[in-house]
Amino acid sequence: MAFEQLGKTLKQLGKSTKSGAERVVGVYSIQTKLNDEKKKLNKLFQKVGKAYYEQAADAPDAGFAEDFAAIAASLQTIDALNDQLRQVKAVRACPECGRAASAGENFCPACGTKLPVPAVDEPEPEAAQDRAPAAEPAAAAELIASTTYGQVQGVAENGYVAFKGIPFAKPPVGALRFKPPVDPEGWEGVRVCDTYGPIEPRPVSSVGGVVGGSSDIPCSEDCLYLNVYTPAVDGKKRPVLFNIHGGAFQTGDHSLNSDPAGTTAMDCILVTASYRLGVLGFLQLDRYLGEEYIQSGNSGMLDIIKALEWVHANIEHFGGDPEKVTVAGQSAGAKMASALLCTPKAKGLFSAVMMDSGATSAIRDIHTAQEIAERFASAYGLTKENAREKLLDAPWETLMEHQGVLFAGPSLQNLGPVFDGINFEGEDALEIIRSGKANYVTMLGGYNRDEYSSLMAYYPIKSVDDLVGFFGRNTPYIMTVLEKYHIEGDMDRLVAIVSRYFYGFPCIDMFDAFAQADQGNKMYLYRFDWDCGGNGAGHTLCSGIATGCTAVMDPRVTSYPDYDVVYQQTAAMWNAFIQTQNPNVPELPEWEPYQKDTRLAMFIDKESHVGEIEHTDPNISTQTLRL
Repeated sequence: MAFEQLGKTLKQLGKSTKSGAERVVGVYSIQTKLNDEKKKLNKLFQKVGKAYYEQAADAPDAGFAEDFAAIAASLQTIDALNDQLRQVKAVRACPECGRAASAGENFCPACGTKLPVPAVDEPEPEAAQDRAPAAEPAAAAELIASTTYGQVQGVAENGYVAFKGIPFAKPPVGALRFKPPVDPEGWEGVRVCDTYGPIEPRPVSSVGGVVGGSSDIPCSEDCLYLNVYTPAVDGKKRPVLFNIHGGAFQTGDHSLNSDPAGTTAMDCILVTASYRLGVLGFLQLDRYLGEEYIQSGNSGMLDIIKALEWVHANIEHFGGDPEKVTVAGQSAGAKMASALLCTPKAKGLFSAVMMDSGATSAIRDIHTAQEIAERFASAYGLTKENAREKLLDAPWETLMEHQGVLFAGPSLQNLGPVFDGINFEGEDALEIIRSGKANYVTMLGGYNRDEYSSLMAYYPIKSVDDLVGFFGRNTPYIMTVLEKYHIEGDMDRLVAIVSRYFYGFPCIDMFDAFAQADQGNKMYLYRFDWDCGGNGAGHTLCSGIATGCTAVMDPRVTSYPDYDVVYQQTAAMWNAFIQTQNPNVPELPEWEPYQKDTRLAMFIDKESHVGEIEHTDPNISTQTLRL
C-alpha cells in the first residue's frame, strides 16, 4: 500500500464520518466513537507518513504491514458505526396517527404532529482503560434556546451543543435577489435545528479546488443560515468566534474550515454563516437594473453584517457574550473581515478580528466593479432591455454557468466588496482607516511568505504578461519591478513578487494605516514562514494548521518534520487571541503590539522570532486590481 493510497484513505474517512453523524438528535455516544476512530486513524497516518519521509525510496512499503492492518480494522469499525447511524435514521411512527416519517422530518407529514426524538440503542461501552467514558447527552431542555424569531432546538454532539441551519434572513430569491438581506419570518413553537442549511450556489467549474464545499449538503439560493456551536445553553457569557469561510468569493462552505470541538473546548462559542457568493453576491448591477440595485456588489458583505446583527441580538441566549465577538477569516474570509473594519454598518458588532491572508486591497472602486459587470454582461448577452428577465427571472444555475468568464484568466480579485457610496464613507480603504472613520478593534492579522506557491495550479503564470489580470492598471509598474529585480523566467522570484504585492504589502499597508490613525486599538502582525516540504509557506497553510482543519491541506503536511512544533505555536496563538484578545503565549517569544515607529511582527517558523517587518512599496495603488 503506497503513501498516495493513504491520502485517499484519509479523504474517504472524512466523507465516511459525515454520513449522518451530525444530523440526528440522541446519537452522542456513536458520534464520540466515530471521532475517536478518526483520531486513531489520524495518528496511524501520521506515524506511517513520518516513516515514509525517512525511509529509502526503493522500499516504500517496508515495515508498514502492521499499521496497514490497523488502518483496515479502524475503517471496518467506522463502517459499523455508520450502519448504526443509518438505523437510527430509519422511519419513525407518528404518536398521533401512526404515519411513518423519516428522521429528516421533524413533523408528521400527515397530521403535522411534532415527532419524538428518535431513540438510540447505545453501543457496548469500551473498557475504562481504553477511553474515559463519554459525557451523558444533554437533556431536551438543555438543547433549546430562544431567538428574536422563535425558539430553536439543537443537537448534542462531541461535548457541545450544535444548532445548525438557523435562518438569519429571508431567502434572497425572487424580488430579493441582488438586494440587501431582510429579517426572516418568525415561527411558533420550537424549530429543530439539527441539519445544516444549504450551501451557497457556486459554479460547476471554478477555483473550487482551493476551497470547495461539502458534497453532502445541497446548493440552494435559499442559503442564508448560520450555525452555533456552544459548550452549553446557559446564562454564562463566553467569548464568541464568528468564522467567515474563504473561497475567492465564489466557493466555500459554512460547515467546513472551522473546529467546533476545539473552539467549544476552550469554553468559547463558534458561529459560522453562509453569504451570497459569485455574481449573486458581488456583481455591481446598477447600470442594468437601476439605482435601487446600487448595493448589489455588496450583497455578500451585507449578508455577513446581517448574521453579525443576529449574533449581537441573540448569542447571549446560547451562553455567549455579544460584547466579546471575534470575527475571523482566511483568504476571502479575511478580505471580508477587513472590509467590515471599514464600513460603518458593522460598527459595534464585534470587538476583535483575526485575518489570515487577506486585507482591504480586495475592496473595489465602483468603476472597476462596473467594468467587471460589463465582462459578465457581454458573455451573457445582457442588456438594459432584457436585464430583469435575464437577471431576476433566470434560475441561479444559469447565472453560475456564465460566471466563468470572470475567472477565465489569472485574476484573483474580480469579485469582492465595492466602494458603492453607501456602505463605505469614501473610495480608499486606507484613507478611511487613517481618517478615523474605521472600526478600531483589537486586531491579529498576517500573511504567508509564499502565498502564491500553492495557488499556481489554479492561476498559472506562464509569462509576466499574465500578470495583467492580477493588477489591471497597476500592471505597468509591476513590470518595472520585475525588470528591476531580474525576475522574468525565474518562477521562484515571480511567486515571491506576486505573494508580496497581492498579500504581503496590502496587509502591512493596512496595519500601517491603523497605526497612523492612532486610535488606541492594539494590533498584532505576523508572517508565516514555515517551509513545508520545500513548497514554501503557501496559501491556506497557516489557518489550516492553527484550526486543525488539515483536511483542506496536502496530507503530507501533518507528517512533515517540525509540524507538531509549528502547529502548537500557531494554534496556541489563535486560541489565546480568541479567549483574551492577546496572542502572547509561552510557545512564542514575547510579542509587542504593532506600532508605527517600531513595526514589529512575529515571524512564525519552527523557531519563531519577533522582528521589524519590511516596508511596503509606496508607488503601487493600494487596490490590487484597478481597471
